[in-house]
Amino acid sequence: MSDRRLDRRLRTLYACIEALFQAGSEQELLQCICDTLVADGEFLLAWIGYGENDPGKAVRPVAQAGHGRDFLEGATFSWGGEERGQAPAGAAIRTGKACWVDDIRTDPSFSPWRTAALAHGYASCMAVPLIAGAVDLHGTLNLYSAERHAFEQSAIAHFAGLATCLTRAVVALRGHLADDLTSGVTALRASEERRRAQEALHQAQTELAHVTRVMTLGELAASIAHEINQPLAAIIADANACLHWLDAARPPLDVVRETLVAIANDSDRAAEVISRIRAFLSRSSVPHGPCDPAEVIRGVLPLVHPELRRHGIILEMSLAADLPTVMGDRIQLQQVLLNLLMNAAEAMREVLPERRRLVVRSTVEHRDDGPWAVVAVEDAGVGFGNNGDARLFDAFYTTKPGGLGMGLSISRSIIDAHAGRLWATTNPGHGATFHVALPGMR
Repeated sequence: MSDRRLDRRLRTLYACIEALFQAGSEQELLQCICDTLVADGEFLLAWIGYGENDPGKAVRPVAQAGHGRDFLEGATFSWGGEERGQAPAGAAIRTGKACWVDDIRTDPSFSPWRTAALAHGYASCMAVPLIAGAVDLHGTLNLYSAERHAFEQSAIAHFAGLATCLTRAVVALRGHLADDLTSGVTALRASEERRRAQEALHQAQTELAHVTRVMTLGELAASIAHEINQPLAAIIADANACLHWLDAARPPLDVVRETLVAIANDSDRAAEVISRIRAFLSRSSVPHGPCDPAEVIRGVLPLVHPELRRHGIILEMSLAADLPTVMGDRIQLQQVLLNLLMNAAEAMREVLPERRRLVVRSTVEHRDDGPWAVVAVEDAGVGFGNNGDARLFDAFYTTKPGGLGMGLSISRSIIDAHAGRLWATTNPGHGATFHVALPGMR
């Protein structure tokens, strides 16, 4: 995918996420998502439809935006198994999977609508089901492009993730509506609806946190690839050397043995990086359990070290030996720390080389309610200005070109959920320090 298209999709995701949190009704949310998806010109038409339970099993458009919306007025889509149920809109509802047409000119499944679609300039289309776990809205998000083969696997995964978040948000909005409708019936029913809405909102927030983890590792992709390629290149070179030595009449077995040990060590090094990436990208939430803050810090370092080296940033560590164990989700805590480290590295990329020093400290604070673990991430970068600190943790506030402005907002919500505190201070000389305080287990 080109950098321009990636930037465009990230900006679109930014706007969609904003709509998820700000929409006051289901219809407002669906229409805002459609408007956003066509705003930057990547798609000619975006629409959302729900499957009806009528005899024809019609797919009814409930929101649409873009060029040629009259196309939908003349088109009849179905989620049944007959001919008019073969388009992506109906097939995605029927199968619960993303469906697409790479070339409308030639794909037989789109033949009933081909003439009208080509007249409107559509060359390919895709539909993703509105499903999130066990929740199925029996609907689809549909996109039409002027380009053939516009929906590669990364695009399908991208918009499937958006559809999941949209589903959670719709369920939450319906839950709030149910609260209003049942307020006069029974307090028990209202309480149950609120609980469901809160669960749906929590699921949407979990999906959003996962998206930001994926995007964070996307920023580190080049550095991580280099970190993995180094041991792999060494393994190949050492293995070839061993094969060469073993061809000799009197192989130097001691040298071969040392080289095989080096191969094993390099394999472990590459495997550790990969295993940490897999754990960090995990979609499932880890139950809260005892966490050693020092181990949380050490677990993030293999992911961020390559990026620091690439920009000539020196990392200094000062970890207290008696940090209290905290109760929490290790993956979420690592997400917070990685976000803080990445922000610090970003802040120092353009400063003088001698100032590129990143300090991670951990200390113990003894308070009335017991010991607290405090982790500080200090940089000597550009800082956040005189007025920036007031908005640092606001959703969608960012000073990075093309940034989403969600990292610190999500980080604070994670720490709040751990009964902790996240705040920032300006350093006397240069840069800023971010502090994370978590209560020790009692």
